[in-house]
Amino acid sequence: MLLHQVLGLDDDENLFLPEEGYSSLNDLYRTLGFMEQMVQSREIDGEVRAVQDIEGHTICLAINNPATKEYPAFWAVFTNVVARSGIQSAAAGQFSGLASVLLQAASDVTLVEASARELIGALQEYFSIALVGGQLCDGCVKPTETYDMVYLDIRVQRLDELFKKLGDKFDASGRVLEICCGNGMATLSLEKVGIFPLTTDYDRCQVCQGLEHGVLKPERTVVMDATRLTDFFDVGSFDAVIGFMLGTIYSFNKDIWAAMMNESLKVVKPGGTLLFTVNKHEEMDILECVLDSLGAVGEVIDNTDENGIYDQWVYLGHKG
Repeated sequence: MLLHQVLGLDDDENLFLPEEGYSSLNDLYRTLGFMEQMVQSREIDGEVRAVQDIEGHTICLAINNPATKEYPAFWAVFTNVVARSGIQSAAAGQFSGLASVLLQAASDVTLVEASARELIGALQEYFSIALVGGQLCDGCVKPTETYDMVYLDIRVQRLDELFKKLGDKFDASGRVLEICCGNGMATLSLEKVGIFPLTTDYDRCQVCQGLEHGVLKPERTVVMDATRLTDFFDVGSFDAVIGFMLGTIYSFNKDIWAAMMNESLKVVKPGGTLLFTVNKHEEMDILECVLDSLGAVGEVIDNTDENGIYDQWVYLGHKG
């Protein structure tokens, strides 16, 4: 795994992160609890690997725990790199204070240098692999479905045709965020035109399905609530934000979609590309009104066909 590479460990060494998923790395409830226990005991016998960014901040600690009769040897990994991103959470500072105490108490410390983005990609991969392995879902009963059962050629072709229709009007070069990615059906078409986004969705079962079939890539996939993007990403950190078949958007739930669009506009850079599709014209009316109110500049494109299912209405624009 990438996390082994960042820490300079062999691939067969066991890693343990206490959080329940990537999104939990923002609040660090379990991480801080474990670290506080170690500070109180002041006993750190094993090797410690401290990852520092280019500015010299400690953004990760890996503490070696020797094998016992009950457990094999493992490295406990604690990090505040996600909590430091976006709107920095209070947990980031608490981590730094505890990490300083633990490093002073440790007798065997190895310093490792890595960028925040490198470590974040490794963490995304770690939790993606854990999700597929069933480590993040108790009692999962999701049935296994074949690739052909899940991924429909007609859906992929629909987006292929849309990208040809948009032509040069659609520029998604640079760093791209795809919200509401589901199992990656649209991601397949994006990759055909050379776009490799960071994919996010709140539905972990859909994400797990995409990861299982190799459509979504572990190192750039996150289970995440799109109404909290700025908790995890810096303002203006993406060149484009896109989302396909966002629905279902109604008047009674438009506040949720307004929050998603507001967050999307915050994390995309000025002038950055916005591309969203929905099924119904009524949904696009709501979406366009929200985006206009947030200062986006764009156009609605009629992309209807006789099937009337996928990507019927398109919003293409940019952050004003």
